[in-house]
Amino acid sequence: MVVRSSLLAVTLFLVVPPPCQAQEETAPRVIARLHIDNGLALAAGGDTLAALAQFRQAVEVAPRLAEAHFQLGRMLARHASAVETDFRERVEAERALRRATSLDPDNPAYLAELGVLFIKQQRRNDGERVISRALKMAEERRLDLDPALLADMHFNLGWAQEVRYERERQRRLTPPHRGAIPADLPPSAWLSRYVEDYLEDAPPVEDSGQATRDLMIEHYWAAVRTDPTHFDASRRLLVHLLDDSQFTEYLSVARQLVEAHPDRPETELYLGLGLHVVGREDEAAAAFERALARLPEPERAPLLSIEPLLRREPAEDYLEMDDSSRTEFEQAFWRLSDRLYLTEANETRLEHMARVAYAELRFAEPATGYRGWETDRGVIFIRYGPPNVIIRQPAELSTRIVWIYRPGPVFMFDQTRGYFHARFAGDFQWVADEYRYRAPAFYGNIPSIATRLSIPVQVARFRGRSPDEAAVEIHAELPLEELGRDLDVERSEFETGIFLRNLDGLRIKDDVDVRILDYADTASTDNLKSWRVLVPGEGRLWVSVEARDAVTWRAAATRDTVSVRLFPEDSLSLSDILLAELLRPLALEPLRRADYDITPNPARVYVPYQAVHIYYEIYGLARDPEGYASFEVSLAVRVKKLQREGALPQFLGLLADAWGFSIVGDDRVELRYRREFDMKDRDRVTEHLRIELPEVPPGEYEIIVKIWDHLNERLATRTRSFAVVTEG
Repeated sequence: MVVRSSLLAVTLFLVVPPPCQAQEETAPRVIARLHIDNGLALAAGGDTLAALAQFRQAVEVAPRLAEAHFQLGRMLARHASAVETDFRERVEAERALRRATSLDPDNPAYLAELGVLFIKQQRRNDGERVISRALKMAEERRLDLDPALLADMHFNLGWAQEVRYERERQRRLTPPHRGAIPADLPPSAWLSRYVEDYLEDAPPVEDSGQATRDLMIEHYWAAVRTDPTHFDASRRLLVHLLDDSQFTEYLSVARQLVEAHPDRPETELYLGLGLHVVGREDEAAAAFERALARLPEPERAPLLSIEPLLRREPAEDYLEMDDSSRTEFEQAFWRLSDRLYLTEANETRLEHMARVAYAELRFAEPATGYRGWETDRGVIFIRYGPPNVIIRQPAELSTRIVWIYRPGPVFMFDQTRGYFHARFAGDFQWVADEYRYRAPAFYGNIPSIATRLSIPVQVARFRGRSPDEAAVEIHAELPLEELGRDLDVERSEFETGIFLRNLDGLRIKDDVDVRILDYADTASTDNLKSWRVLVPGEGRLWVSVEARDAVTWRAAATRDTVSVRLFPEDSLSLSDILLAELLRPLALEPLRRADYDITPNPARVYVPYQAVHIYYEIYGLARDPEGYASFEVSLAVRVKKLQREGALPQFLGLLADAWGFSIVGDDRVELRYRREFDMKDRDRVTEHLRIELPEVPPGEYEIIVKIWDHLNERLATRTRSFAVVTEG
């Protein structure tokens, strides 16, 4: 395959190739030149077949005019596909170009075009030899060749080296007594284990393909320096600058390409990719939007479609939607996928667009019509990002490419020798489809979120000011020490926020706080953050708790769904159980949540001898004629899992003795007691308890609260889990 510059640009610099031999201008030659001029004009207008007809007439009128044969051969070579079986036009092109070089053997433009054709015919050694000869000829004779022609020579020499480099790079030594990684379809777990074992015994081949790569880069740079508008040389150079993390050079070449080709939307895609990689998200978003605006509708649709990112059934439903419903679904998808609501940019969507841009940059083959995002490797890259490890294994007629994700799947591709395109090997199309069903997409490597820690969060739901309103409490423990670890900065701007969204991703509540944080004093800084949000009605909400250092880009976030429900007056119900480190009533007879000073425990993790404070509310208790409620409380602690097995019966006895509970069943202890309240001034009953942890072994526990209303004979139950760990 040969990637070429735009036809119009190349046409302009080859209208009159540099003659090296004087030829007499007879009448047939004059007529032939008129046909050539007409053909060039038709080619510039995109009418290839009419242009070919004009060049054939020029050859017929003046069979010894080298330029006529050259233009015919050149047009046939450009028009011919790079598909291996599609050779007729390439054969005719070679015949015409050989005739041109025989009539004018010292013309470097003719030699260069013949060399390009050889490369397209997979005769790379011949092509490199002929193009190198053309370059040497131009240098020795100090011919004033058009810069675009020289750049094209260097580009094709670089491309020939790149195809060779594709076979040589990322090679590993084959382990003794072990063949290549199998391409058949074993169970995926077995394949992953086999691959990891293989890698332990297969060290990388040092500097594999490095010399080839150096020569390739040298030619690409020469092409771009000679002609900064050379699209294909710039594009291939961008690939390798990005792989080498040479971001300054990448952005410089990308901007140069945008300026040189303002009407080509791909250039904005490439610029947006580079800006995203360095974390300049607002600029990246603008570049991507410019690219989308310039793309024709048939090409824009695949970039906007989220079908490849969905599991199989949702993807089928998505494709059946009408345009309006699909647009709404896409918008909701990206709103809910946004990794950080604290920032203006939607980093996940930008990462997706950057992957599309990289797939186009790395895997596109203009000569064969493949867009990068349509190729097998492009589809996998867009879903899961760059693989952790790539291995290339030589086969008889192809190179096997193995992509390894950790943790995750293994994908294999076969690349026919001499060609750039690679397809799924064996049954790995099926593997990709099956893995998509379980894990449709992954976005864990966003550059502008350099560190993304988790935030321990405890969510508790209560009745609001009335039965028609729910109060959702979110309590978070910000990882301040982890966010500030090994930083050079002492003070920074620190953002925290709570974000509530409905299932369409639309905003319910945003609450953002910004403060200056002294990292040297994080150990004594209060790292607890709490919010109480009043929500009318019922439904499911997305809750996102986030923290971010605006200078270092380090962030922490936790996101989950919460079912919001109301607590009506006419039926018994319980709030969630709120677990705390400290709890202190602020009134002799507390009536509401505001009558308590509570220090929640967002992580719900305790150590032995620490007190577990419990708070909950009871709603809808029946009342007798005097306005009194009568109910029974059952408080049980169940052992879910112990780190040390074998002593559960003795441990339950220890808990029962320490708390005055009774042993119930094989895994829990329970306390029962009866309560009565005068409900005339109450719409709820608030309850709090304190459980002292004796020498409790590490493990997972569960608190179970049951309320039995004696008057209406109804039961309400709530549970909350917690963990006990060894101190320190």
